[in-house]
Amino acid sequence: MLRIWEELDRLENLFLELLDDPYKKEVLLYPICYCQQVRRSGEFELPLERVLYCAEKPYKLVGGDWRDIFLELGIFYVKAPNGEIFQGKDILKIKDKEKLKVGIINSYREDFYGFYTKLLKYWSVLSSKSFYGNNPNPETSTRMLVLTFNEKLYKESKYYAELLCARYPEEKNFFEAIKLLAEFYTEDEKESKDKLRKVLKLLKNLENFYSVDVVKLRKDIEKLINGNVKPITISFIKEKRKKRRGLFSRIWNFIKSLGGKRWSSASSEADYYYFIETLLRKPKRQPTMN
Repeated sequence: MLRIWEELDRLENLFLELLDDPYKKEVLLYPICYCQQVRRSGEFELPLERVLYCAEKPYKLVGGDWRDIFLELGIFYVKAPNGEIFQGKDILKIKDKEKLKVGIINSYREDFYGFYTKLLKYWSVLSSKSFYGNNPNPETSTRMLVLTFNEKLYKESKYYAELLCARYPEEKNFFEAIKLLAEFYTEDEKESKDKLRKVLKLLKNLENFYSVDVVKLRKDIEKLINGNVKPITISFIKEKRKKRRGLFSRIWNFIKSLGGKRWSSASSEADYYYFIETLLRKPKRQPTMN
């Protein structure tokens, strides 16, 4: 299984780890707050204290020192006024955070808005109201896999499903099916129907897999084979009659908690849709490379 970790970047690896322990999702507040501040200022290097305040305000007891969290994330560097750069284990040497600046490594700057969007999707999945046990089990793992797939995080779904195949071999048919379905959306094989037919075969004898509506899933895959281009959304049987909140609905409430008055809304619906429209729009002043 080492191959999986070699093919994912640090943030994707961390997300797969958090799927098994969503209670630790607060570590994502640091890059999310950083991205929010970049969008406001247009600069990639920001005052460290400002980013830390934003991240730690919603969760007064974020576990761990910020230095340890930065080291775990592996995406930040810290810059001193004299130009000295602290990255990796060198971040642990920092004693005083005053007048320091923080930035992200270049590989994440290149597609900054895609990076920010992915972070928000990660937060959405990990903030699901589903019950989390102290230890991973087939039911909670299935739910987290489905939520990840439904957010169109197909690469992460593929590798998480592969992990679940090894972890729960007696129930691998469903996980193998989701792995193949995720591959259909990520690989250059969209014209081939063989992979989808294999998915149907794996799901053939399943009807209700930990509340997943497998019958509907099979029908949707058959439509996909017949040319339907609409992305598949996997449903849960017990939620079919409930109105489910989407990604941006949860993100709206979350970002308002970070942004204070800036994100407050006197009239909900009109401002909500304006916010969604502008969330992923690049500001007029582009972030500058340093």
